[in-house]
Amino acid sequence: MVTLAVSVIIPTYNRASLVARAIESALAAIGPDDEILVVDDSSTDDTAVRLAAYGNNIRHIVIPHGGAGAARNRGVAEARNPLVAFLDSDDEWFADKLELQRNVMEAQPAIAFCFSDFVVRDRHERTFPRYLKNWHNDPRPWDQILGPGFRYSSIASLPPGRDDFLIYVGDLYLPLMARLYIGTFTLLFRKDIPGGPPAFPVDLPTYEDWQFFGELAKRGPGAYLDCETAIQHGHNMPRLTNVDVLIQAVTRIKLLERVWGTDTEFLARHGNAYREVIEDQRRRRKFYAAKKLLKAGRMREAKSAFADVTGYPIYYRVLLYFPGYVVRMLVWLVEKLRMLVRAGESG
Repeated sequence: MVTLAVSVIIPTYNRASLVARAIESALAAIGPDDEILVVDDSSTDDTAVRLAAYGNNIRHIVIPHGGAGAARNRGVAEARNPLVAFLDSDDEWFADKLELQRNVMEAQPAIAFCFSDFVVRDRHERTFPRYLKNWHNDPRPWDQILGPGFRYSSIASLPPGRDDFLIYVGDLYLPLMARLYIGTFTLLFRKDIPGGPPAFPVDLPTYEDWQFFGELAKRGPGAYLDCETAIQHGHNMPRLTNVDVLIQAVTRIKLLERVWGTDTEFLARHGNAYREVIEDQRRRRKFYAAKKLLKAGRMREAKSAFADVTGYPIYYRVLLYFPGYVVRMLVWLVEKLRMLVRAGESG
């Protein structure tokens, strides 16, 4: 059997204190023909010094500052191998991740990509296993999302210490329109898929990976490995996911329109589903915009905005009758209480 080589892409920006952990986990997972590309988005800390210690074990590529999407795009363009995997510089792989996924891609030549579950470990070292379900919140089992499962042991030998698990193969394009099923740091995909690999958008403040996943799923079926292959670590540094909910809703509408909204063949078959999803996002956008005005104490504008919103909790209607300075004080007290609760949990 021909072993497919992997190009590992680690985008990083000002994470000198974290990137070594990611690199070490990638080095433990790669094979002799694999490569690691660390794409440095013009870091201003001592990232370059930390990376120099790895010598020829990695390829260090510095690009003009353009965000995670631009860094990943450059990495894909520079990748020399037929399979490509992403690892965020603040996260970590299990040592057998690439072995498991490589074997799946070799045994299933028709699939364009595969992904898995993962562990979350917060900054207080608390561990939350099988965390993917908290991302997609889809109550359906995977055989309904993708198709019937089969055991990994039916296609390859299990690595030492790894329990057998199921693999589900199918079309994720329609489900991805409504829910986010893939963690970028668990993804492995073929670079030579029909139409070539999609590009990450560089103009979105968040969800640039969701647009990439949608375009990738459009190009071919995917496989879900029902096991954990990575750890997402919590920390106090900035994350792309820490974005205002109003911005999230606006961005979701943009990517829905770009990917599924321009696919005439898809809309001919699933137009009603598309319209339901995008209308739900438009309702969310209106609610978050109205809520933002209310929290700022801009009562006249908030009342006007809420007049165009339906289905929101009754206490928002009550707050609309208070003066703006009272609302601002209540918001401040709630935020202070949340901070105290978080401090108590961390203690």
